[in-house]
Amino acid sequence: LAAGVMDSVRQAFTLSDGQLRTIAGNMRAEMALGLGAEAAKSSLKMILTYVQHLPLGTEKGTFLAIDLGGSNFRVLSLALDGQGNSSITKEQKYSLTTEHMTSDAATLFGFIADCVLSFAPDAVGASEPVPLGFTFSFPVHQTSINKGYLIAWTKGFSARDCEGNDVGALLQQALTARNLNVSVSAIINDTVGTLMARALTDQKCFIGLIFGTGTNAAYYERTANITKWDQPAGDGMVVNMEWGGFGDHKTAVEGDSLLPWTVWDQTVDQLSLHPSKQIFEKMISGKYLGEIARVIAVDLAKKGLLFGGKVSEKLNTVDGFESALLSAIVGDHSPELAETAAGLQSGLGVAASPADCAAVKEICELVSLRAAQLSAAATLAVIEQLGDKATAGTTVAVDGSVFLHHPTFRKHLQATLDSLKAAHVGAVCFEPSKDGSGRGAALVVAAACSH
Repeated sequence: LAAGVMDSVRQAFTLSDGQLRTIAGNMRAEMALGLGAEAAKSSLKMILTYVQHLPLGTEKGTFLAIDLGGSNFRVLSLALDGQGNSSITKEQKYSLTTEHMTSDAATLFGFIADCVLSFAPDAVGASEPVPLGFTFSFPVHQTSINKGYLIAWTKGFSARDCEGNDVGALLQQALTARNLNVSVSAIINDTVGTLMARALTDQKCFIGLIFGTGTNAAYYERTANITKWDQPAGDGMVVNMEWGGFGDHKTAVEGDSLLPWTVWDQTVDQLSLHPSKQIFEKMISGKYLGEIARVIAVDLAKKGLLFGGKVSEKLNTVDGFESALLSAIVGDHSPELAETAAGLQSGLGVAASPADCAAVKEICELVSLRAAQLSAAATLAVIEQLGDKATAGTTVAVDGSVFLHHPTFRKHLQATLDSLKAAHVGAVCFEPSKDGSGRGAALVVAAACSH
């Protein structure tokens, strides 16, 4: 590759500790704005979850959870022994048809309630109500722990009589109509669940993160900092940041931007389904890492600097460069990067020379490193927001395919955070948290019930 070409990419994607600390500072400012009286001015929604209690490990009993995030949903039963041990005693997957997803509230929630009936027939006419946590991965306006009004359907759902209505009440009505003594005790999202699932056995866990197809953060905030809360009570509450939208209202390649946007990021954004939305997510999440690499590769190929100037149809297709291929390329240590060449040929239909492969590998590494560094800067903001809680050390609960399966992301995330944090902040460990959307939902209910 011509000397200097990769230099421009390297330069655009290399971030100093100073830049990263500035980004963390910007994030803190947006967090404060989002928690305050003028919350609408923030790019962070800072949604109040009304989850006020993290599990202590002393919770006891059996709790149900429903995890609805797409056309497949799960019902599970979680048993807690009061010693911090939890076990899923039963779990069942169900599939929604297009008719369920596009009909109306009575049909959709009626079917879900029918599945609960077949899953837990003992709950019919039970003497004590069985508490249930409902992971509902759609945008809701929450007004209490078990009241959430659907703002808008996404992911192919369009059932009538749901938008603007309380989904907890819709589910409760369907359960009650079937004589099920099941109480919809909490509505949560998967990021809150990720935090809860780890906090059961780890008293230093106050943050849950998702680094997967999308990205998000939730953390335990002190009541005193939540000035937009009109009826403050208790010590604090878990806040769902919706941090993928960080910087949405300020995007520019030069000048007044909260994030180090490049010309390639701008192209990715313009070609995406929702331009100028979820800007931070488009720089760090699994859905977009391959797309950033693709846009850079197309740019270089069109300038005659890569693949002999040829752009294949697949390479020229939005989202054609899958993030799984990017991960495989970053992890390729074969002689002359033969695996990368094979992956580019089969995945993108391009014939790549060893020099091309080396350039593409470096692009993928740069995109991946920047994602980990930006993620670390954002995490630093949340850790600093914890205040005194962070001095004795913090566990950050994490789920998602990028964190779990990308060859270098977790390592770079940890190393960057370690180099950014101030000396008085205790050790920070990123640890996997499994099944936040299932176990986590049941634990929200268990913690709320035990208080």
